[in-house]
Amino acid sequence: MMLTPHVRTVAAALRSYRDAQAALLSEPSSPLRRRQLDDAAYTLCVLTGQHDVADAAMRAERLMAASSAFQHG
Repeated sequence: MMLTPHVRTVAAALRSYRDAQAALLSEPSSPLRRRQLDDAAYTLCVLTGQHDVADAAMRAERLMAASSAFQHG
């Protein structure tokens, strides 16, 4: 059984990942930006229990959508 992280934690991790992606695009040769993206991707993968960051992002979005539907349903 996998524990489900709090939706705010998932949202923050997804936001950090997307911000790090954007930062790396603006500074593609920056080792700092690459490290930030790698760290954000790792965190997102761990939180969602996924090995691939694209899968982790999709899972995060599904968790957030399910939480929103539950709160508004």
